[in-house]
Amino acid sequence: MKKIIILLIIVIIALFLYGHYINVNNLKIYNYKIQAQNIPDSFKELKIVHFSDILYDKDEAKLDKIITTINNENADLVIFSGDLFNDRYSYKDDDLNYLKDEFKKIKASLYKFAVIGDNDLKFLNSYKDLLYESGFKLLDNENMLLFYKDNTPINIIGISDVNKIDDLLKTDVEVSHTIVITHEPDNAINLIKNGVNTILSGHSLGGIIKLPYLDGIIKKEGAKTYINSYYKENDTEIFISNGLGYEKFNYRLFNAPSINTYQFKK
Repeated sequence: MKKIIILLIIVIIALFLYGHYINVNNLKIYNYKIQAQNIPDSFKELKIVHFSDILYDKDEAKLDKIITTINNENADLVIFSGDLFNDRYSYKDDDLNYLKDEFKKIKASLYKFAVIGDNDLKFLNSYKDLLYESGFKLLDNENMLLFYKDNTPINIIGISDVNKIDDLLKTDVEVSHTIVITHEPDNAINLIKNGVNTILSGHSLGGIIKLPYLDGIIKKEGAKTYINSYYKENDTEIFISNGLGYEKFNYRLFNAPSINTYQFKK
């Protein structure tokens, strides 16, 4: 019994050290194919890079690595699904200027889109200014028709208030595919009912801790139904970024920080 207890203690310590010092810095890239029969042929070559939940902890080396990794993917669209800031911190002008300069470095051949995360609300004016000055288009319950190589668009929507989705789905020209960016993945519960094709989200941090045969085990408000990387409900695909930072404690277990890439496949 004593040996078992000692072994258990060693395993717990090892898992703590691995999650706190190794896995949190083990940045992954996950490549996905969006299964979309209704996507215009011109969009089959489009590449999307999606990142989320930086929750900036003033670790400049980590953020520099994230930006470099994003740019190495040579994206056409870059999508940030919110939570640049961590409401546990306060940020001075030097911090904001640094973040602005880093976000300016992010490259996309077409557009850079962002939505507002719950942690960003405390710093909302600074967040909006930073996005504007770094070339990101904030979609705050807004939509934009995206054209790529021909005159057949898709509809890109950024939303936090799902009650506004009906108006944002209405467009002056016919579209065959709609992508919704929303910070909290449980918004998908209502979005699916409206026949949205693709949902990109974050917030859940993948449950922070994953164990064999178990989902992410720490469920946040707004990410209790949808927490893992991928779901398909009816004809709607839901992709959730694991995020890149942490809220309360710098720890991830078998659930590394990640950046997602997407390309369409018919």
